[in-house]
Amino acid sequence: MNTPAAPGPKPSVPQYYPCRYSWRHLDQDEAAALWQELIDWVDWLRHTYQLGSRIPSCWFQHDGVREELTALMAAHTAAYWCEQETAELPREDPSAWHTQWLWPTVERLTKISDFSACQPNRCRYTRQPQPTQANLAEYIAADLDNHSDTTHRGGQ
Repeated sequence: MNTPAAPGPKPSVPQYYPCRYSWRHLDQDEAAALWQELIDWVDWLRHTYQLGSRIPSCWFQHDGVREELTALMAAHTAAYWCEQETAELPREDPSAWHTQWLWPTVERLTKISDFSACQPNRCRYTRQPQPTQANLAEYIAADLDNHSDTTHRGGQ
């Protein structure tokens, strides 16, 4: 019978930081800068692709839509911006941005937000509380009891 080897020292875990598009982690100045960038970009997007009926003027009041459009803007930046030494090279990223990000996101916006109740000069979006079941803390405590210091990755 094979006895599993004792686990060695845990490998160091890389340190991660929230990127500049992570609304929930921004301070006031960072949020103000991102708002300005996003407003400018969404105005360009709505005008260029004639999306006024799909992304109404009250888009910024819809929390989930703001997150989706921020992610779409980040993907657009990754697709259209590059290092100077590669700027002249052919790229497929802009095409992929359209097929993989733009149009699927525009379609998804109609599913995640009820724009139908919004009017040109009046947004009817209201944030609804999303409660968590009361037994969350007890569930986590019980789950943590099932984990021991001898448990390690690899299923042994």
